[in-house]
Amino acid sequence: MRRVIGVLSFVLLASCTERPLRSSAVERGDGAAPNAPARADAGAPRAAAAPPAVDAGAAEAVADVSLPIPARNQAAEAPPSGWCGETAIQEGLLYLGVWAPQGLINKAGKPIHPDLYSPEIPVALSELGVRYTFYSRSRGFDAFSQWVRTALDEGDPVLAGVKILPTEHPEWGLDHFVLVVGHGKSGLLVNTTWGTREWVGDTHTKGLSLANAFYGIRLGGLALPPNALAARITLLEESKQGMKMRVSCMGTKAGAKYRLERRTSRAEAKPEWTEEGTSTELTVEAARPSRFQCVPL
Repeated sequence: MRRVIGVLSFVLLASCTERPLRSSAVERGDGAAPNAPARADAGAPRAAAAPPAVDAGAAEAVADVSLPIPARNQAAEAPPSGWCGETAIQEGLLYLGVWAPQGLINKAGKPIHPDLYSPEIPVALSELGVRYTFYSRSRGFDAFSQWVRTALDEGDPVLAGVKILPTEHPEWGLDHFVLVVGHGKSGLLVNTTWGTREWVGDTHTKGLSLANAFYGIRLGGLALPPNALAARITLLEESKQGMKMRVSCMGTKAGAKYRLERRTSRAEAKPEWTEEGTSTELTVEAARPSRFQCVPL
């Protein structure tokens, strides 16, 4: 309880824009979002500038652990304030077997403004059926990094809040959302939501920084039926009309038979599409969500 109260005392930034918020943290999230305190705007939004790109192949080569989650850009239809939280969630969802447009992710968080604020991130995750855990240890890079590394070692990406230095508001806890996908001697490897990757650590120099880090959400998978297995999506081609993808079952047993199922939402009892096998390529509508799982036959 002391840790939760401690987090409440820090001012957060809600999203890609520079607007402060207060938020709470809880130990376990499985569909239960934390209480969202009052919001406070801090003037006109300012989109975050992208840091220098890091070659993805070179970054993976020196990473101790690197999850297969490609970096993505914020959608072209994103508002001037940006959709960094939406993009980070979208990247995580693909890894968990869900295609969802960033606009739909935004609506899932039920925001009262153009982009998702920090308390609305878990609202969106819950609505999309994602199991998650909040970081609730002491503030600071060492403890935060240890917690994140454990998550990555166990195959779970982490949505994290970072500072963008130099910052106009040093009193704010975070300026931007990223998805942490790897770790190594250079720190934590993040997808920036600008289509690039960057190593981030306990630094006070120009760029992204996790100094005094305290905002992290571990994405622990989808809420699935007891007999279902998770799927993973690899995007092959993208257009406004369709998303060509490879869908693969995860955690299958040798010799066992499975079928892949697709739904548009987790509320659908019957799948709209099925195919026997553990991997397939197909194209889905870009504007519609697609949710995949694998079921043993």
